[in-house]
Amino acid sequence: MSETNLAAFEKIIKALPSCVYYKDTEGKYVFATHHWAHIEHPDDPNWSIKGKTDLDIRKNKENALLAMKQDRHILETGEGVSYVIQEQNGDQVEYLELIKNPVHDDNGNIIGIVGLIINITEQELMRQKLERYARTDDLTGLLNRRAFDEWTRNELSNTEFPISIIAADCDHLKMFNDSFGHDAGDELIRSTAMLLNLAKPSRALAFRVGGDEFSVIVPSCTREQADEIVEQLIITANTLSVEDRPISVSIGIAVMESPDDDFLAVLHQADLDMYESKRRHHEHLLETYD
Repeated sequence: MSETNLAAFEKIIKALPSCVYYKDTEGKYVFATHHWAHIEHPDDPNWSIKGKTDLDIRKNKENALLAMKQDRHILETGEGVSYVIQEQNGDQVEYLELIKNPVHDDNGNIIGIVGLIINITEQELMRQKLERYARTDDLTGLLNRRAFDEWTRNELSNTEFPISIIAADCDHLKMFNDSFGHDAGDELIRSTAMLLNLAKPSRALAFRVGGDEFSVIVPSCTREQADEIVEQLIITANTLSVEDRPISVSIGIAVMESPDDDFLAVLHQADLDMYESKRRHHEHLLETYD
């Protein structure tokens, strides 16, 4: 492309709100329509991006290396790419979508890379918000069953062992519903969720997995440490009440020692331990009424 044609082309596409750029086969910029906020350059009207690489100009060097890696992929395979990066612009986080394609000459040889940078911050924040809603239980604010299943599929193998699983279940929910109404029952469930949030370590994840059933996943946690967490949970429960009745929660613990353990079997063991706790609570309630 001649200098005259290039100047005319630049003038036309500068009218676009997104940044359009062109690089040569060495990954050096030939032109860019905008100097976006995420690059470093002197406050000089004569400064040019021409001849600079991403490492030369990008503030975020990790994103610079990612850009160069993607460029190599395009030059080696002839395939276009698109991906999203996160950038810091002052106090604000921005999300940018980059779309890149190879440019060929008349003989089919790659002579450069054309790219488009689109600010998708508003769309990405909305996507994240909807994702949080989809993974959050409406009543308690805890992570929901969908989030629990996703964690099991995607995060379990990357979690630091041993993993303690704490199963919890509200006691006497039916009695609360029958005696005080379903609003009181909902308040009991919410209070139990708050109890779990107060007592769990910051690294732990708390899920509402059923009506009044909860699971707490605690990475890098031995049985002894899990016992301490449950002890604190019981102490905290004694400070909470609904309809002037103290909160009572049945709790079970099981530990997944290594990735070789069967997660579902360990989860089942935590449930069995919790059901045994519930049986003891029920017997104590009958003795109280006797």
